Amino acid sequence: MERRKFIKGSAIIGATAVVPDLLKAASGLFEADNGRKVYRILTTDKTMVGTLPVLRAFAGDHNDYVSPYVFFDEFGPVKVNANDKPLRVDAHPHAGIIPITYFLEGSGHHRDSLNYDFQISKGDFMMFNSGRGAIHMEETGQNLFNNGGIYHGFQIWLNSPAKFKYVAPTAHVFHSDKMADIKEKDYSAKIVLGQMFEAKSKIETLFLFSIFT
Repeated sequence: MERRKFIKGSAIIGATAVVPDLLKAASGLFEADNGRKVYRILTTDKTMVGTLPVLRAFAGDHNDYVSPYVFFDEFGPVKVNANDKPLRVDAHPHAGIIPITYFLEGSGHHRDSLNYDFQISKGDFMMFNSGRGAIHMEETGQNLFNNGGIYHGFQIWLNSPAKFKYVAPTAHVFHSDKMADIKEKDYSAKIVLGQMFEAKSKIETLFLFSIFT
């Protein structure tokens, strides 16, 4: 199965069309000739989460075919005017999953029942391991409120393995200095997690944070 196929139509991965074949073959994100086959191509749907417009690839269905992912949203791009009421998803619970969020533009605000209170900016990456249970809210951040701008990014929910579902919940924000970059003449890539070619992210998996923090 090609994990990127089912987010066809999303602006997030439009650039993959111009990525060289060599990069595709070595990335692990694309199906090789002898790899798994595409089960189904899904069309993204526009919807609202709270007051936030999103483009949703899937949410809770098709889990037998997209595991460990259980959810994929692209939020925005949406223009936010300075001093406008924040776009917001009110407080809601999570358990046993790991929402991860990456900001392409703008800023966000995360606050939760663990007393974490983060402002998240362009290029930042957040992992929220809900573990045995936590509540959080999400909204456009202080920088957008002060200055206006574009709010744009994506959020993916990962299903935690059974042995990690009851760990203490944690939240972490990582900045671009922890990520790796590949810059070539015809393409560039940012390695948020894992490794591609010789470029390796410094960000540990959330499972390790859950065990040792």
